[in-house]
Formats: sequence, structure tokens, C-alpha cells
Amino acid sequence: AAAAAAAAGKGGMPGGGDTAGEAEDVGWPARQGVATGLAALAPAVAVMQLPVIFAFLRRSFGDPVEAVSSAMVSAGVCLIDQQPHPDRMVPLLSPMLESFLSDTSSSETDDRARVGAVVCLAALAKHISPDDPRVNLVLTKLVDALATPSEIVQRTVARSLASLLSGPEMKPKGAAALQEVLGTLLSTPSYAMRRGAAFGLAGLVKGLGMATLKKDGVMAALQAAAEEKSKTAEASNGREAALLAWEALSETLGRMFEPHVVSVLPLLLSCVADGSGGVRHAAVSAAGTIMSNLSTQGVKMVLPSLLHSLRDEDKWRAQHAAVELMGSMAFVNQKQLSATLPQLVPALTTALTHSHAKVREAAGLALGSVGSVIRNPEIAEIVPALLSALREPATATDAALSALAHCQFEHCVDAPSLSLIVPVLHRGLRAPSAQAKRRTAHITGSMCSLLADASDIVPYIPMLLPQLQAVLMDPIPEVRSTGARALGRLCVGLGEEHFPQLVPWLRDGLSQDTSAVERSGAAQGLAEVLSALGDARFAAMLPELLEGARSPSPIAREGHAALWHHLPRVMGARFEPYLPTVLPLVLEGLADPQEAVRDACLTAAHGLVAAYLQAASEVLLPPLQAGLASDNYRIRQSSIELLCELLLRLTDRGPLPLLEEGQTPPPDSPLAHVPTPQQHALLSALHIARLDASPPVKAAAAATWKVLVENTPKTLRAILPTLTAELVARLAGGEGEPQAAAAAALGDLVSKLGERVLPKLLPILQAGLAQGDA
Repeated sequence: AAAAAAAAGKGGMPGGGDTAGEAEDVGWPARQGVATGLAALAPAVAVMQLPVIFAFLRRSFGDPVEAVSSAMVSAGVCLIDQQPHPDRMVPLLSPMLESFLSDTSSSETDDRARVGAVVCLAALAKHISPDDPRVNLVLTKLVDALATPSEIVQRTVARSLASLLSGPEMKPKGAAALQEVLGTLLSTPSYAMRRGAAFGLAGLVKGLGMATLKKDGVMAALQAAAEEKSKTAEASNGREAALLAWEALSETLGRMFEPHVVSVLPLLLSCVADGSGGVRHAAVSAAGTIMSNLSTQGVKMVLPSLLHSLRDEDKWRAQHAAVELMGSMAFVNQKQLSATLPQLVPALTTALTHSHAKVREAAGLALGSVGSVIRNPEIAEIVPALLSALREPATATDAALSALAHCQFEHCVDAPSLSLIVPVLHRGLRAPSAQAKRRTAHITGSMCSLLADASDIVPYIPMLLPQLQAVLMDPIPEVRSTGARALGRLCVGLGEEHFPQLVPWLRDGLSQDTSAVERSGAAQGLAEVLSALGDARFAAMLPELLEGARSPSPIAREGHAALWHHLPRVMGARFEPYLPTVLPLVLEGLADPQEAVRDACLTAAHGLVAAYLQAASEVLLPPLQAGLASDNYRIRQSSIELLCELLLRLTDRGPLPLLEEGQTPPPDSPLAHVPTPQQHALLSALHIARLDASPPVKAAAAATWKVLVENTPKTLRAILPTLTAELVARLAGGEGEPQAAAAAALGDLVSKLGERVLPKLLPILQAGLAQGDA
């Protein structure tokens, strides 16, 4: 040991006792090596050598290099714990270590030496019988050492007390020490002694068990001291002492102290607004320590208290503290953070507009703390723009939305990123600008696909959904369309269970007596949502929709007709199996007595034709052809519009190949799926419509005929049997405009073709006379 001491002394000590002198003190590694060697030699050290070694350690405990000092203390503990003859060791070391503690401390070096002596004395006490008076002496010395004006010593003593009292046979001795320390804590005028007593109290409670807090009245005494509102120095010291104790208890006990936090937090926040500066400082420090040790459940328990304090407008200091504590929540683990941010960030955003400058400043710093833990690098780059939008929503929101819109995401969006984005989106959805609403709705709809866990956005649904519903009722069609797509994407990402009232709300919107714009928005939104929820959900709801389309209310019929317009565009090929069910309903609506319903059905029919050209033609051609013979000019007009669009789309606005009767359409024909007799019937109906009494019908038929037919005489001769049959049918169909059109068409046919058509026309008419009215 003497040789080791000599080796350790060669390096010397850096001047001034500054631990930062490691760079200048080239001998400290050698001293640390000596400490490691002593610890390794512990089992072989003879008991009579211990006084010499501890005489050396007495000086080395105060080494200015933290690593050396810690290694020397560890070596001392190893020497005591691994000594094979503890009964002979205790009488040798106990007086020696007690004398170390009796020395006056006048520097940091002395404080470190006392720390080492305290730790070793506590280790030695484990080898003394609990009934030995020296145990009480050790306990007394440890309690007395708490008065040392050094936090290092006080913390170490607290750990030693917890270790000493951990055994069941030692617990009865700790009760008296607990009351002594508690009394010192609440009565001493010295800050250093209050601080030491707080550490000691935490160590004693850890050693004696959590039940001590209630059984021995510790929490009751601390709460009574914190609630004392007197302005005397004694009362202020008591409040500060309680805060110091709660901080030490939280630090020492960790999450075991969590059940007491709910009752403590209101007192902490109240003390932040205390008139004493020492109490305020202790309250802020204690609250920060407590918050850092909370679990997810603990954070959920204390957040309502913080939000309540933030709403207390009479105490700005309490609000300031609450905001600071909310900011400290940004540094809890990711799971805890996800659970608190949906409530946290909106509250902090509100605090940005507080009347007191310090609260506003604290709110800005707290939001900056949230931004500092963002893991997504793309969002991290635009955090300043997002924070600016939260501080100055009227002027900075557009810039933040633009930054989000131009973000090229290569990484998932995390919970902190989402907490800053959502308030900006909420503001953007309420912006007066149509462009801002469209951009915001698009970003909102894309959020689920950008999140690592789509459920992260669920807490924000109550904030975003009402605004998306408002966008859906916007007078500008493009805005409504973007809002509807956003709702559909959210339903794809989250499912209907997170939007239990959305489908009923949209369904009711189809029949609301408000405006056509709002019904159109509801139809568009319902189409997107039903498409997102899947074919089974749509099939289950289709009977209800068909019933609504036949409602006695014209408003409901109009709203449902708008739905048929949007569903083909959204569902695509998935809607095609439902055409035979939906198309007759749409065509039926073309004759509705209400113009708004007719217009909506016509728009829907155009959409169906555009989306399902081949499939729709097979279903549409027969009823449209029949519609041209209707007595109702509205039906004839709608039918000719749809028929013309359908034929022009099928032929790609080119001439229709002329087929003679009995010929089969070639495979490459645009109407290959339409039999030749049906093609002749369509051309016959189109030719008669050219002479309709209604100008719009006449004009549309003439324009389509001109595109489809290259040689009118030749075409008329080819379709003459079918045309004649149609003319006879209409002429015999009673009075009305269709009969007049048929008569005019017959006269036109004879006047144009004359002798060329009469040889064929007369036999057909004679055959009809012979058949009678069969």
C-alpha cells in the first residue's frame, strides 16, 4: 500500500483543485490505475494493512479528477465488502472513518474526501450487528453529514442511508431518523441544510419503503407546509423545503412516486406564482424533475392539471410554469409523446397569444422543444416555417403550407412532426383562399400514407373532420373535389370505425333542403368514402341509395342523382356490375317533372357514358332509342343528347360503316357488339329525329347524322325496311309530336328519293295493310 501511495503521488495534483485539469494533469491515469489495482487486491489484503491503505485513501478521496476520486471510493468499498475478517476490520476502521467526517470542510477537495468517508462508513455498517451501538452512531453520523454544504456529499449520504436501512432488521432504527430529518427539513433556516435534509428524506424513504410516506405522515406534513400561504420567512422556508423534498423523492424513487404526483402538481404550480423567489425557483426545478420521471399513464394524469392551470388567467406565473412543463414533455419517450401531443400543442399554440410576454415566450420555447425532437429530416428542415405559422397564423400560414406541399418525403412522419403540422392544416382549411383550402385538403388526405403508424392522426380527427366537412360544402367545385378525396383517403388509412358519423352525415346531406352546391358536395364526399370503404360496404348500402333516388322529395332525388354522377369516376371498373341497376333509374329521372332532377340525371348519364362506353352502350341504346319516340319532349331531348354522345364516342366521331340487311358487323367495327338490325333501328330513329318539332332535338340529330352518315341516299335505301316499320309504328301511335315527326320524315323520304324508293316502300306499306292491327 505504501508503494502504491508513492506511485500515486508521483503524478501530483493539478493546482487549484479543478477537475477540468485532466488535460494538464498527466499523472491522473496512473492514480486511477492504482485505485483499480487496490480494488483487485481487496480479497488478499490483510486486515492489519487496512489502516495504512485508508490513510492513503483519505487523501485520494479528494482527488481533483472525478474519475480518480470515484475509483478510489470504489476501491475503499471493495476493500470493506471483501474483507474476510469483518469482526476485526470494524474496530480498526470505524474510528478512522469517523475522524474523517469530523474534519472541517473548506474546499471542494475536502467535500470529496468526506463523500468517500461517508460511503465507506455506510459500507462498514453492513458488517456491524444491528444491535451494536455503533450502528446508531453510523446512522447519526450519516444524518449529521447531510448538513454538509455540498450537494455531492448530500446525495451520497442519501444513497448510503437507503442502502443501510434496506435490511428488515434495520428498518426500526430508521423511523426516528426519518422524523429527525423531516423536522430539520421543515424548520431549519439554512438552505444548505434544507437541501441536505431533502436528499436524506428521500434516501430514508427509499430504504424504509414507500408506505412510510403515508404511515409516518411525510406527505401530509409536506403538503401542509406547501399550503401555508403566510408571507413570513418561516412559512416561505417551509414551502421551499416541501418542494425540495418532492424533487428529491421523485429523483430517488422514480416512477414509484408517481401516484402522489396528481396531488402534488397543483401545489407545485401554485408555488410557481409565489412571492418568494426561492420558492418559485424550487417549484420550477421540482416540477421539471417530476415531469421527467413520469410514465405514459402519469403524463395522462397530470396533463389535465397543466391545462387547467393554463386557463387560470389570474396567475400568469402559474401559466408560465405550466407552459414550461408542457415543453419538458417533448423529451419523454416516443410513446408518451404521441399520447400527449394532441392536447399539448393546441394548448401551447393558444398560449402564443397570451397577454403576458413571458408566457408567450415560454410557449414559443416549448413548441421549439417539440420541434427539436422531430426525427423526420424533411419536416425538421421546415420547422421554422411551421413555428412561424403557429405564432403568426394570419401571415405565415401560406408559407408553411407551401413548404409542406413542396416537401419530397423520403421518411415517415413522426408524432412530433404531426403535432406541428395539424394546427397549420387546421388553419389552412379555414383560409378564405380557395387555393389554400385545396392545398391543405390535399396534404390532409395524404397524411395517413406518410405516417409510420396511421393511428397517430386519430387524436386529431375531431379537429380536422369538421373543417373537411366545411370544405366539402364550398361553392367552388375544385375545392369540394379535393375535400372529398381527402375524406376518402383518411377512410382508406383509418377505416370507418374512426368516422362513425361521417357516412350518415353525408347520406343525410343528399336530402337536405339547403342548396344544390351542398348536396353536390355531400354526393361527392359520399362517393369517395364509399369507394374507400370497399365494394362490400357499397353493395350493402346500394338498396338504401336506390330507395332515396325514388324518394317523393325532389330534393332527395336530385341529391341521389348527383351521387350517380360521381360514383363512376371514383369507383371505376368496380361500379360497372351495378350499371344494369342504376342506369334505368337515371333514365327514368330524365322525365322527372322537376328540372333540377332532370339536369342532375342527365349529368349522371353523361358521366356513365363517358366512364363505361362499351358496357353502357349495351344497356343504354335500347332505352335511348325508345326515348326518341316519347311524347315528352324533355325525354326526347335528353335521349337524343345521350344517344348522340354515345354514338360519337363509339365511332370516335367518324362515319359509321354501312351494313346491308343480313350482314354481320366486322370485328373491327366501332359497333361490332351491336347487331345490324339494332344499328338500322338506331339510324332510323336518328333520321326521324332530324325532323322533330323540338329545335334542340332536331339540331342534335342533324349534327350527329352528318357525322355518322357519309351517303344519305345509300344509307336510307339500306335501312328502308327498318325505317318504314318505324314510320308506320309512329304514324299509328296516336297524336302528338312523334307522329308529326314521322309524317314529316315520310314526306322527306319520298321527296328526296322519289322513284328510287317508292318501288321498295309501297310493298312494305301494302304488307303492313295486309297484316292489319295485329
